[in-house]
Amino acid sequence: MVTTDPKAKVDVSPIVVTEIVVDGRRLVAKEPIRYEVRVEDSDEGPWVSITGPFEIMLGAPTRAEVGVLLQDEFAFLWHVYAEAEPSTLSPGAQRLREELRGRLIPADHAS
Repeated sequence: MVTTDPKAKVDVSPIVVTEIVVDGRRLVAKEPIRYEVRVEDSDEGPWVSITGPFEIMLGAPTRAEVGVLLQDEFAFLWHVYAEAEPSTLSPGAQRLREELRGRLIPADHAS
């Protein structure tokens, strides 16, 4: 079990994604992708949540845990949408696919 000092300040600066790793492949953001951070008090201590692009909203007890969840969420979105055959997706999912592929590129194609 991990415990933290409930009086310790939680970093509320934005989380900025510049790259993600999916199955060992690095994908680089054409421009940094920013997620706003909020901290709320709960009975168990602070709760850190983020909101931002791709309609991602996540929460966890620590900022570090939110970062891990965010990486996992990007990997999930990449697999389900960006790698999908467009004809198998709904129009909304096709837009998400194009947004993902437009904002993240393989590291070996980055300039």
